[in-house]
Amino acid sequence: MLELKYQELLDKTFGAGPGYRWCCISCGTEQHDLLRNRCAHCDGAVDAIHDLSITSFTDSHDPLRRYSALLPVRDPDVLRWLGEGNTACIHARELGRRLGMDALYLKDETSNPTRSTKDRVASVALARFAELGVREIALASTGNTSTSFARAARLLGGFTLHIFVGRQFLHRLNYPDHPSTRTYVVDSDFVSADISARRFAREAGIGLEGGFFNPSRREGLKLAYLEAFDDMPVAPEYVFQAVSSGMGLLGAYKGAMEYRMLGKLPKMPAFTGVQQDTCDPMAHAFGNGDATFDARHRIPAPSGIAEAILRGDPAQSYPYINTVCRSTGGRITSVGTEEIRAARRLLKDLEGLDACYSSATALAGMIAARDRGEIAPDAPVLVVVTGADRPHAPTPRRVESAR
Repeated sequence: MLELKYQELLDKTFGAGPGYRWCCISCGTEQHDLLRNRCAHCDGAVDAIHDLSITSFTDSHDPLRRYSALLPVRDPDVLRWLGEGNTACIHARELGRRLGMDALYLKDETSNPTRSTKDRVASVALARFAELGVREIALASTGNTSTSFARAARLLGGFTLHIFVGRQFLHRLNYPDHPSTRTYVVDSDFVSADISARRFAREAGIGLEGGFFNPSRREGLKLAYLEAFDDMPVAPEYVFQAVSSGMGLLGAYKGAMEYRMLGKLPKMPAFTGVQQDTCDPMAHAFGNGDATFDARHRIPAPSGIAEAILRGDPAQSYPYINTVCRSTGGRITSVGTEEIRAARRLLKDLEGLDACYSSATALAGMIAARDRGEIAPDAPVLVVVTGADRPHAPTPRRVESAR
């Protein structure tokens, strides 16, 4: 199993002073090129490691300013808040009564501007790119990330985005045509779109957004958890989130470790990633006890109602998520279509949350764990409801075919 070096790196950085160290979380090597997302030594994921001995939080309604001490920027003034965050962490009493749970909490990310937690990603990532002088960026998405980035680029100005998408996800790109954004369609899945984005960035000599290996993604998603940890009257023992690459869980894991070292969490919660059983390559690998991902777990043509998490080949991110879940006493699991539909109805009928199927997948996984007797009735549980559908939002009309 991959050993994540967060604890070791945080210990070494304690007392180092302002700023952050740019370090590989796989081998611990410090990187000197701040544009590198992968370790020059082992190709592992790189992250910002802060000196927690001097960490302080400001009393601000702006969540970027409030948590800036734990974000991957040198100058907090580059952070531009675009209205995301400050979402409700709901004590789901009616749903809890139905499930026999006293302390069930839902982090409602559907209230973000584009109805997705990925709005947090766009604000943090574009702030960091701006600080590093990168203004033209290629990225791939199944819809939520691209929608959030397009909105942020349009509001901030000064950025040019090249967005690549598999044709089956084109309807999930919900932004109007704008000079800041060009859209390219690939006649295949997300993995092929990602390959096209990487090739385009390399050939054009522009920035690559980076997906899972972009620390700004993970750090942006971490903010939903920090807000939830701050809002819950009791620390969660269990956390559930729907996963495709799992970047949200890795960000949450880092945030929980930082909060534990700061005395704001008593212990690490057990993290569980949930997938739809029609596209559950991580769950298959985890169930087999595999520390790495190989071809026999790959899903060549992902399908299912949980569209935002249809990723058939998470080979590069799986070892990290396997470690996050296994080391905290959680797991990676999957649920069926009818379980997801039922969970979505419960969210709507009992708590008034109009979540998408991908978000409901997390709740379905939690319900299955509760039915198996894995969660005690009084255990504090956090389920992150990552987003909702955008049925009336525009889609780009000017699209190009990617090669």
